[in-house]
This record gives sequence, C-alpha cells and structure tokens, in this order.
Amino acid sequence: MYKEVLEGMSEGVLVLDVVGKIVFANQAIAEIFSLANDGFIGKRLLEVIRLVELSDLVEAVRRSGQPVEREMKLVFPAEKNLLGLANLAGDNIAVIIRDITAMKQLESLRSDFVANVSHELKTPLTAIKGYVDTLVAGAIDDPDNNRRFLEKIAKNADSLAALIDDILALSRLEVHRGIAPFEKVFLADEIEKALETLAPAIKEKRIEIVNLSGGAVVGEPSQLYRAILNLLDNAIKYSHPGGKVEIVIAKTEKELCLSVTDHGMGIPAEHHARIFERFYRVDKARSREMGGTGLGLAIVKHIMEIHGGRVELKSAAGQGAKFTLVFVSRHL
Repeated sequence: MYKEVLEGMSEGVLVLDVVGKIVFANQAIAEIFSLANDGFIGKRLLEVIRLVELSDLVEAVRRSGQPVEREMKLVFPAEKNLLGLANLAGDNIAVIIRDITAMKQLESLRSDFVANVSHELKTPLTAIKGYVDTLVAGAIDDPDNNRRFLEKIAKNADSLAALIDDILALSRLEVHRGIAPFEKVFLADEIEKALETLAPAIKEKRIEIVNLSGGAVVGEPSQLYRAILNLLDNAIKYSHPGGKVEIVIAKTEKELCLSVTDHGMGIPAEHHARIFERFYRVDKARSREMGGTGLGLAIVKHIMEIHGGRVELKSAAGQGAKFTLVFVSRHL
C-alpha cells in the first residue's frame, strides 16, 4: 500500500540500504534524473545517479544520524535545481527530492524585476532631486533658469507617474486581475480614440496616418485600446518627422490581424527575441529621452495572451517596424 502512495508522489523518493544500494525509487526519481524505469534497484547510488551532491547528502545523514536538507544542481542530462531532504528510516536512509527549477526561475525573475524597477524609479527621482536642490540653493530667484528647471521637474514627474501606471497595469495583467467581461469591440472605434489621444504628437512630428481599419473582435475594450495606443505611440515616437504610419486590418476565416507599420529606424534582428520583455530597450538612452517606460510592448504581449492571441514583429534596421495583433477565430 505504501508503495502505491510513494509512486503517486510528485516528489522523488529514494531509499538506500546500509551499504548504499538502492532498494526503492519511485517514478518521480526516474523522471527527475531521466532514468530508465528499471535496472537500478540493487545498484549503488553513484552508479545510477552521478550527482556527488546527492551522495554527500546521504553520507551527511549516515554520519550525523540527523535529517539533512540541501539544495543541489543537476547539470546533465538537463539542468535542474533540486532540493533534497534525507533522514534515517530504520537501518535505511530515505531521501525526498523536489525539483525546484521553476521556483528558482521565478525567484530570479522577481529579483531582476525589483532591480529593474529600482533602477527605472531612481532615474527620474535623481533628476527631480537634482533640480529641486539647485532651486533651493538659489536658482529659484534666477528668472532665466527657474522656469526651465520646473519644466524638467514636471517632465520627470510625468515619467515617474507613467512608469508606476505601467507597472501596476502589467502586474494586474499577469494575474488576470481587473479584467472586465469580454464584449464585442469595434476596433475602428478604439483606433480613433487612440489617435485622438496621440493627436498632439502626430501634429508635432507631422506624421501622416493611413487608417484602413474595420472589423470587430470579442474582448475587453479598455485593454484593446491600451494595446493599440502603445503600438501607435511607439510608431509615432520612432518615425522620422514627416513620416507615415499605416494601420491596416486584414481578416481571414481563422484570424483577424491588426497591423501598425512605421517607416522609421527599425529594430535590428538580434533584438527581436527580447523586444517584448519587461524593461528591454533597443536604445536605452533614446527610449528614456522619448519618455518610454520599457514596459509598453510587454503590456501589449500580455493583453494579447489574455485574448487568446499574439503579437508579431517584422522589422529590420533602418527599414521601419510592423507590429501585428493577431486574434484567433474564437475571439472574432
């Protein structure tokens, strides 16, 4: 009976006798270490699992007679992070092994995210503090500079607010929180709203907008608006003055594709694989200068995943960029 219970466990269970030979191993052990399902009972541990850290764990229990827990790193045949807990079981030694690779990856992502957020928050805060200190030191009475410094403070405060807004939006999307019920959404309406929001930037850069849009999908209007806004905002920012941005919707029986194309500087191929990562920028200095938070495309990606679709990129250096929102048939 106990063997059936152990076989059903997701953790690996290994039992060694007094001379270090394997007397029991459940299916999870075979999966964790990529072993054949039989043939290892009665063999010594290192003959079957060539992981010195595991052997050391067993020996530590044998010497101390106390439970021992350690993290281990498996390199071959696949790289994994393992947590082992070993203890005496009568004359034998029992070892429970848990694959913690996914947990370690999440910890790494969380650590990277905190580091990136800290850095991104520090940049505008440092600038704001610098200008405030200069004003306090006497520049407030300098009519040639005080207004310029205040405008710089306001610009950095806006960047800070935008960054916090994007961080909160991304965190809600990742846990699917705050998503309103889906409904029929006419994409032309959301495109028009986004263009109205971006009208000052369009006018300032003299961008020609070619809007060949139409069609509807089932989705969350405010999230789809945000995805479209982010793509159009990027297209305008990275277009040359007097350039053109094209919005096209194409529909087939299985998909509806909304593409936003600019004819600006483009994105080199080596950046395509990471372009939708949080805080990833092709040109960090230029992105910050233009007011980007580094989260816009990550937000677009998550919005499309919530809608069962995807976002695609086609671009090359100096040849503009085409981002496409792809909606599959069940959302049409």
